Amino acid sequence: MAAVIPLALAVVPVLVALLLAVLMSLNREVHVPAGGHLPVPRVTTGRHLWSRLAGLVVGIAASWLVLSWDGLGRGAMLAAPVLGIGLLMGTLAGELAVSRPHGPIRGASLEIRRARDYLPRFSAPLAAALSLVAVVLLSVTSATASADDLGRSGRVLAMSSPDGAVRSATGPWPGWFYAWPMLAVLAVAFLLSALVTHRVVQRGRPGLDPAARAVDDAQRAHSARVVTAAYGLCVALPLTGVAVVAAGALFRQSDLAGWAAPGAFALLGVALLAAGSAVWYLAELLSRPRIRAS
Repeated sequence: MAAVIPLALAVVPVLVALLLAVLMSLNREVHVPAGGHLPVPRVTTGRHLWSRLAGLVVGIAASWLVLSWDGLGRGAMLAAPVLGIGLLMGTLAGELAVSRPHGPIRGASLEIRRARDYLPRFSAPLAAALSLVAVVLLSVTSATASADDLGRSGRVLAMSSPDGAVRSATGPWPGWFYAWPMLAVLAVAFLLSALVTHRVVQRGRPGLDPAARAVDDAQRAHSARVVTAAYGLCVALPLTGVAVVAAGALFRQSDLAGWAAPGAFALLGVALLAAGSAVWYLAELLSRPRIRAS
């Protein structure tokens, strides 16, 4: 029975994400003019898909290695961001593989494309907000952390009673011992996301007829959505774990400080927000736009 609860906690969010992905796909229907020349956009779609799958495989392998890197929880904390980085690298490879227009007659379009034209209006600001929460939370936990009994800095939360008669230390606590590798990986994920987004926006169009342009814009928007979702998962999943672990430590120290229990409940709220965001981003990754001729 004890093993059923963790399994349910893992399966139910995935099922919810699958349902959301289906609903998103139904609502993201792209109509293109009939009779357009679409062989190049179709090849581009295939290259994007296979590159992302290759990046996902690399990310899974890398996250498995990272998972066994550290027995103190840092490997588990970094596994999801490393997986997301693999997916981002696959997405970048797919964008770089998009072929330029070729043939005896070629054209060029004069237009200004901006990242905000393709980034999702809800998911992108949410990822930015989660990043800010993660940085602030890790800064606070690092400032309040202490060394453990083996001298490892930033692993426990040490508190004393108001009269100083009782002193207690509990861990793990997401201090600098955990914060610096997480912040480093998130910085890499952010820079890689910015690079992929720049490539999505700036690469040339594979065709200039109305149908090819409509499909190309849909592909760019979908790539930007994949990038945002991959980065969002890089932030949301470890943030959930950090908030839950920090809340548990505060609950254990609630007898020594009256603010510890309210702080723990606030952290559980952060964990709930981050977990819900992770489900949303997973649904974004699983959804695909439907392209129909009008």
